[in-house]
Amino acid sequence: MKHLVMPLVGLTMLCAPVASNALAQDHEKINLRLAWVAGGVDAPIFVAAAKGYFAEKGLDVNIVDGNGSTGTIQAVGSGDFEIGIAGLGALAQAQQAAGADTIVAVAGLLQKDPTSIISLKGSGINSPKDIEGKRLGTDAGNFEDGMIKAFAEANGVDMNKVKVIMINGGGDRVALLKGDVDFINGWANPDGDKVAERAAIEPPMLFADYGVNILGSSVIVRKDYLTKHGDAVRGFLAALQKGKAEAAANPDEALKMLMEARPDSNEEGIKGEIKNMPKYEHTAASEGKPYGWVAEQDITLTISLLEKYSGMAPGLTPAKIYDGSYLPAN
Repeated sequence: MKHLVMPLVGLTMLCAPVASNALAQDHEKINLRLAWVAGGVDAPIFVAAAKGYFAEKGLDVNIVDGNGSTGTIQAVGSGDFEIGIAGLGALAQAQQAAGADTIVAVAGLLQKDPTSIISLKGSGINSPKDIEGKRLGTDAGNFEDGMIKAFAEANGVDMNKVKVIMINGGGDRVALLKGDVDFINGWANPDGDKVAERAAIEPPMLFADYGVNILGSSVIVRKDYLTKHGDAVRGFLAALQKGKAEAAANPDEALKMLMEARPDSNEEGIKGEIKNMPKYEHTAASEGKPYGWVAEQDITLTISLLEKYSGMAPGLTPAKIYDGSYLPAN
């Protein structure tokens, strides 16, 4: 019996890698392109991969960094990637300007825009009207996207009473710290955090809290892929929700998993993002809903703001850019 058992054990051990490889081959391959270089907002994705949640859904997900929403939208549209992460507002603009109507968002990951007014402690800037008579430091891109103007109009601020100082190369934070400007418009996190490391700041005034909110990071797919691979998308979103729950329960573990996948990342920066990003995952309209669920009224607001302040052509409807029916019903 001893002579019979040993060969069988050896045969089992030899077969194990073969079975594992066969299982991997059975999984549906998904190439996923992020919006930017991996950050805290992407932690649920890396947790879902590391914990095997994608594999549980029969998926083999390859995660690739991006260089902006526009590039990801183009890469998904061309078929180079099955799924992408890109701003919902950016997708709306691409649909109208570049005819990217073959792509739709199926979940919203960052729904509350972190864009804010950032000023130093003692600046006297505690409400929107307080920026009148003050100096704004901003780069051309931030100013031309129209959202500071939307913020002003929504809150009765006369922008003619604001001195706008254009600062290139991301030097607005330095200018604020030096006292060359009175406030800047940037993300409360991490821009506000970086200023706060050097000097005390007033609580950032989020545009989203004052009537101006552009929906951010979302999961995007081609409509033809969605039609043929709907179950794969449902599985991806279910695994992503599970990854999010795990990341929220164990942020230190989530950080470790992301850093193992992207060892060259700024660990302290990623840690701060994992801590702060939950603030921006829901709006008042989507609060209490599952991770990824988007309220139609928030999509409508995003479209109207882009049409009015960013020159986007009219005619887009929420149904053209968002389909929430693939999210798990929980």
